[in-house]
Amino acid sequence: MTNNINERIIKSRKSKGFTQKYLAEILNISLPTMNHYESGKRIPNSALLAKLAGVVECDPGWLLTGERSGNSQNPESSLTDSSMEGFVLVPRHNIEASVGGGSIIHSEQIVDHLAFKADWVHKELGTDPKNLVLVHSMGDSMEPTIRSGDLLLVDRSKSRMKGDGIYLINLDDGLMVKRVEWLLGGSVVIRGDNTTVSREQILPSTDLEKLHILGRVVWVGSKI
Repeated sequence: MTNNINERIIKSRKSKGFTQKYLAEILNISLPTMNHYESGKRIPNSALLAKLAGVVECDPGWLLTGERSGNSQNPESSLTDSSMEGFVLVPRHNIEASVGGGSIIHSEQIVDHLAFKADWVHKELGTDPKNLVLVHSMGDSMEPTIRSGDLLLVDRSKSRMKGDGIYLINLDDGLMVKRVEWLLGGSVVIRGDNTTVSREQILPSTDLEKLHILGRVVWVGSKI
């Protein structure tokens, strides 16, 4: 069995239709480094191989040795057949959504993926996993509901307001998480839950084009 890791990296990348540049961005490495891995000039460490395997949905053991692990019949997709069976991978972006005054989006680069139970996503959230992204919160205006540093699961399919809720929004070039509520007459109230530091903002119906709803926050993960 050949141990050409670089060839298996290329094969797995192409099986997903990814370019070198796109995969490098997902793995948070430079394009020259990605090129070195695929040319065989360098070998990724085990942590990066595991991360790569998660992105391209293949067996990390196969990437490393060329041999399938466990009872997998298809080594190039064994993460979905074995250790990842019943789970979906949701991308985590390296952007922070302010729960304070707002933060500018500098980059939407994917840094890694987190696994969620597929049944939970479908039954509890009622959405397609492809609609989900993860971002971190920043600031204290949504406390105690959301604390600074919390991980937020956002459903991008809910990019239009359908009832009051907590949304990831872009307003005046600032990315923020706020509670958004409709008023009679078509105006919208944007506010934080922490009334000691947050003031509500009323956006009249004539200015709604300034409000861009990127998705609804459907889950919050906090550190204890």
